[in-house]
Amino acid sequence: MNIFTANQVNQVYVANAYKAISKTNKLTKADTVGTIAVGKNEVENAIYFQHVGAGGLTRSDLIDVKNILYGKVTPAANMARKLKVATVTLKSDLLEDSKLTTAEDYVLRIKFDKVISLSPEHQYWKYGVVKGITGMTATNFYKALALSVAKNMSREAVQLVSVYLKTSNSEVEVTPSTAESTLTGTYTGVVIKEVEQDWILGIKQQRPVSFVVEPTSIEFNDTDFVWGDVAYSDGATIGNGKNMADYEYFYMGERGDQYRMVGWPDYVPTKYLVDPTKTYDTIALHFAYTGANHSVQLSEKDVTILVPTDANITNTIVSAINTAAGTTVIAPLATQGSGD
Repeated sequence: MNIFTANQVNQVYVANAYKAISKTNKLTKADTVGTIAVGKNEVENAIYFQHVGAGGLTRSDLIDVKNILYGKVTPAANMARKLKVATVTLKSDLLEDSKLTTAEDYVLRIKFDKVISLSPEHQYWKYGVVKGITGMTATNFYKALALSVAKNMSREAVQLVSVYLKTSNSEVEVTPSTAESTLTGTYTGVVIKEVEQDWILGIKQQRPVSFVVEPTSIEFNDTDFVWGDVAYSDGATIGNGKNMADYEYFYMGERGDQYRMVGWPDYVPTKYLVDPTKTYDTIALHFAYTGANHSVQLSEKDVTILVPTDANITNTIVSAINTAAGTTVIAPLATQGSGD
């Protein structure tokens, strides 16, 4: 399970729609599930949220405007992640000499971190090996290397990376069952791509595959010579939908079922609103409660609203918060910097 901080209270609401409320137009449990509203208590100069969840209508704390410490909106794009890509090519010296040293073993090491456990001390190594032969061309070298890596990775219970041969304008995937005779192109490198990992809500967190590709050394022109270069780049984009589903799951558990599915099937099921196939903007409001006498210390809390990516809905909610508070506590999405 993905673990988030429970150092303080955080109420999480999934807002698929916004409804403006007034004395004559209230939010009710008959409204669509996922609808949120922002209200104002004029007497106490406080704002609050109402939300229609799967279990009915709920309301947040009364949030004293003077005790709002900060607010922030983060677009889904800032929480996306790129899959890692490594491209392996021969050193130019080997290509310029028009030969690959005969009888040398060209070893490529792939080091995986945190695969066996979360500890950085635990590393897992896989290899690709090519035996240099007289007259071997760069294309034949890359074919042999890609096939070697693919076959060595085939023994894994979970696919960590995929292997491709690079041409001047495309890539060809190489699998353990690929026949060398079918690889007829002119190849310029071997590409190793991170594979998006499996995910199960509340059980299996989707974690990045952390790996480093390392060509080893050979004897070349009477010296130890690292035979290859590795260039890293970004691959496909992974949205934040699964992470937001984990986020809702964790904080719904903190709200009413801290043990979650312990004791299954004897437990109270919770219906979640995040769709992991979508992406979500987040609106965060950090505030504090202060009481009288000995309770004057700040008791800090959070409200986090998850909004399916739509700048109009996100900014409508932000605008409603600012209007109810009577001041700008959260900058609209359009003005947020890319590093926020």
